[in-house]
Formats: sequence, structure tokens, C-alpha cells
Amino acid sequence: MSRSHQLAWAAGFIDGDGFITIQNRSQMVNGKKYTGYYVRLGCCQASEVPLKELQRLFGGVIREKNAGPNKENYNRKTQYIWCLSTKQACDVIEQLYPYLIHKKEVAQIALEFQKTMGTTSKLSEETKTYREQLKTKIQFLNSES
Repeated sequence: MSRSHQLAWAAGFIDGDGFITIQNRSQMVNGKKYTGYYVRLGCCQASEVPLKELQRLFGGVIREKNAGPNKENYNRKTQYIWCLSTKQACDVIEQLYPYLIHKKEVAQIALEFQKTMGTTSKLSEETKTYREQLKTKIQFLNSES
């Protein structure tokens, strides 16, 4: 299968069953709390087979999804999640972008968000506000689908 065929397949899979989002980040490093946002790309499935193909094509991690406390009550299959974050996610989104249909606008917003990521730890209020607006816009678009 050619690379363009692989990208088209992956884009279709992400368009149908995947997600592109901006998530909150909160972590402690050396006793100091860091907060912010990051881009996340992923897909959740009961079958690991297509997720392993995405991992082969783009990297990332596959893990078992937390089914919550009521999994046994509903006799559900185990779910798996493949995901990438930050620049790695955006590199893949750029490759998939020409082939996306349903998630094209969300992908564009994620790429715009990633452009605001820099090497400095001190952000301007304008950049913080812009990131918040992009996060809100992605949340709205994702809730519509």
C-alpha cells in the first residue's frame, strides 16, 4: 500500500472513530505546579488491530481504556486507546489533513494551537487568551459531532 493510501485510510479511521482535542495539563515538577493545554490525537476501539496499524504508521502508545466501575455490569468488551500528544500529534495531523473530511476544521484549530507553543515558559496574557479560545472552539465542534 502506498503512503498516500495509508494516510487516506488513517484519516478515514480518525474521521470516523478518532478524536482531536486540546486537553488540560496539570503536573508537579520539583514541587512546582505547571498548568496549561496540549493537543491530543487518538482513537478508541475494542479491536487493537487498527490501533496497532496507526501505531506502526505514526508511533504513539496503545493502552487499555479505563472502562469505569460499571464495566462488569454491562458485559462490555475491553476498549483500547491509541494516542499521541503535542508536536508528535500535530505532525501526524499535518500528514492526515488533506484527507480529513469530518474533522478537518478541528484539525486546523489544533494546528493553530500548536503554533502558539514556543520555547519560553512565560506566556503573554494575549497568548493565554488565544489558546483558551481555540480550546473552547474545539470543544464546541467536538460536541456537535
